[in-house]
Amino acid sequence: MKKMISVMIVGSTMLVMMLAGCGREATVDHSGHDMSHATTPTGTYKDGTYTAKSSPDERGAVGEIILTIGQGKITQADYKGIQKDGKVKDIDYGKTNGKIENQDFYKKAQQGLKGAMTYGPKLVETQDVDKVDSVSGATLSYKQFSEAGHKALEQAK
Repeated sequence: MKKMISVMIVGSTMLVMMLAGCGREATVDHSGHDMSHATTPTGTYKDGTYTAKSSPDERGAVGEIILTIGQGKITQADYKGIQKDGKVKDIDYGKTNGKIENQDFYKKAQQGLKGAMTYGPKLVETQDVDKVDSVSGATLSYKQFSEAGHKALEQAK
């Protein structure tokens, strides 16, 4: 009899745990962080323009996003990387003193810049920062984009 009661208690406990686990689906970002709390359903943002910056990376560069919300949805997302000296990462990014001194470094920097330029349009398309995939060569920019994007959308709630 005691064995039967123990089996019923263990079985009931397992059932409750399994059902509790079905309560919500976790949303995980590319670094494995639970972002379920940060997600807002599409169409619930306040109209306006929102600007946010990421934390600086190890070189002091930040990512900045400017989001435009219209009728509760993201209608425009402009993302850019800004170097420690305040210069926007552009065609000169990866040059030293205005010259390409290391072709491989310049090529990688420009590849990363090209990848980062896809993040804004992809956000408009998906309406969800967590549904924008990281681009190879622009992983650090993605982390900054994601952080700045979440901050801007938090303002828009």
